[in-house]
Amino acid sequence: MATLNNKKQFWLDRLLSMTKIVRRRDLSLYLGGKPSKEDQTVALDIEEIREIKSLFGISGKEGRVYHEAVDHFLRTRIEPFQAMLDSWMRGAMAQVNGEDVPFAEIITWCQDCGDNCSRQILAKETLSLCRFLAPFSHASWKTLLHVLEEDLGYEEYIFYYEEKKKVSLSGAREQALRFLSETRKKYESQIRPLLKEVTGLSLEDASRFDAIYLLGLRYLDHLFPRGLTVAKAIDFFNGWGLKLADHPALHVHIQGKPGCQSYCIPVSIPQEVHVVTGPLQGWLDLEALYHELGHAMSFLFVDPVLPPEKREFFHSGALSETYAFLMQKMCLSRSFLQDVLGLSERDAQKVADVHKIKWLTLARRYAAKLVIEVDSFQEKRLQKGEKYYAEVMHRETGFHYDPETYLFDLMPDFYSLDYFLAFMGADSLWQYLAGSKGCNWPVNPETGDILRRWWKSGNQFDLAAFLQDLSAEHQVKVHCRQP
Repeated sequence: MATLNNKKQFWLDRLLSMTKIVRRRDLSLYLGGKPSKEDQTVALDIEEIREIKSLFGISGKEGRVYHEAVDHFLRTRIEPFQAMLDSWMRGAMAQVNGEDVPFAEIITWCQDCGDNCSRQILAKETLSLCRFLAPFSHASWKTLLHVLEEDLGYEEYIFYYEEKKKVSLSGAREQALRFLSETRKKYESQIRPLLKEVTGLSLEDASRFDAIYLLGLRYLDHLFPRGLTVAKAIDFFNGWGLKLADHPALHVHIQGKPGCQSYCIPVSIPQEVHVVTGPLQGWLDLEALYHELGHAMSFLFVDPVLPPEKREFFHSGALSETYAFLMQKMCLSRSFLQDVLGLSERDAQKVADVHKIKWLTLARRYAAKLVIEVDSFQEKRLQKGEKYYAEVMHRETGFHYDPETYLFDLMPDFYSLDYFLAFMGADSLWQYLAGSKGCNWPVNPETGDILRRWWKSGNQFDLAAFLQDLSAEHQVKVHCRQP
């Protein structure tokens, strides 16, 4: 027994060390640095994976140890192909009216571009770039499938992720289809007039690039409170007794430009958590900051005595994304805009109304992506799913999608499922907080006590189990409604 426990402890320690090294390396890359010798890990081989599987199994909390090992195993096999894709992507440029638009910055550029013709040019340029880059992207996916099926013995890609996330992807697909059906009329009645008002375009003539501009909210930035800084936005949480600015484990890095991709990287939970964000100059920037702070807080206030498999190893992001979306939704709610940021009632209502449409649009987008991904992998048509992708995305969003962008819209690890569930999970927590502390729960000091209690449990629950536990504890019905 002692020998068995020693072996388990050895692998727990090694995998925890590997996980922290990988996270620190990712942080360095996001901050513009280069990997150092300390950022290197010794790759696991297939025999070690089998040993870990025999020690910990594949189910329950101990099964997370095996899946953490598999994640490292997959990453080392895929990284050479992903590095090649990243290299080509860094050099890929779209040409728009004499301006070079890096492939990696297309979304940010679209969010800022209010000119319909320029976005149309970018759409054509992106089409050519995707055609060129698609083989490199496909090579990464092909390698992933090969390793799962040939090395690890999984009959299908879907089977592994059902085992890892403890879900039925077919059941999740049906849930997504129901959500799309139930919200279709409401969505179309809201997105059409907003698109027309903002861009002058009809939905039939609009592309996904027009949708990116619409959801970027830059056309509302004239209502953004001047003088609101990242530091002041963080100080809001003092009202919940959190004092994030003084938290020794939280590190906020402000770099890049407004609208750049933001990240939360928990190098060590809860001892070291980093948020990488851009300057705060508009609504999109505030959303991104609060979203990542939602992640950060859910890591910072975890009970440090929890074992690694309940603290560091989690293989569904749905619960953490739920906390992140809750903060994101809160900061653009009417009451927050008016009571905290000081907007007039009229301006607060305007921004909040548009954000509600954005919220529904994004929830539908991830529901549609989930359906596409499940169908594509069930039918084994990874490389031939372009047409189906374009058809479903057009049907469910109304915006035109080019088939060539398919591979660049696929989310590894079925993260589209985590996002879809998190949208509705955030709505459930919103309803609970409103029912418990009133509609003005964001400015109620007791809200911090509730959230800290939730965060303390770390990652020992997935989202469904967390909501079930919440329902049982308070003898109230907490469930996922439409966002």
